[in-house]
Amino acid sequence: MASVAEAEPAIGFYTVEQSEFTGWTGGLLVLNASGRPLEFQCTLPIRPSRAHEILYGATLREYLIGDAIGSLLISRCRNTPRMICCDQPEALHLDAHTASPMMLVCEAAETDEGPITDDMLPGYDGLELAGSSLRVATERYEEVSRLLAMFRSLPDIVEPFGRIREAILEAQKQVARARSAAA
Repeated sequence: MASVAEAEPAIGFYTVEQSEFTGWTGGLLVLNASGRPLEFQCTLPIRPSRAHEILYGATLREYLIGDAIGSLLISRCRNTPRMICCDQPEALHLDAHTASPMMLVCEAAETDEGPITDDMLPGYDGLELAGSSLRVATERYEEVSRLLAMFRSLPDIVEPFGRIREAILEAQKQVARARSAAA
């Protein structure tokens, strides 16, 4: 008997929100091939200590997004995504922690330098899905090219990141309300 994950191809969307008030919160939304949610995972806000900031230095953001938060969310997933879209280049480092290929959605990506360009990600090749440009590790290009056919009916691959951000905001409000009620 086939499992649900095998019967229904799933695609993941992962992002991390940073707030000076709450900390770093990650969200992973898993959708079916039509764009309907199968699962949502969210972390509690993580506030790195001053010691973490000093020890990790300039690599703190990469560590939080590409290792700590993302690997935790992926490990909790009940519906294993065939591939995972992200909107932060640091999340591409999750390729080392998951069998699911990581893809950067260029139109959704956030960088201080502006739009993602080919020279910003050496070792990554371009693909397209739902009218958006993707970057995937060169060694996973063929695998992802084959997988994309399962998700051609997705109407948009930028929009799910907005859903994640709204869900994170709602979860943070619920935590704040619970803390207020407990006080």
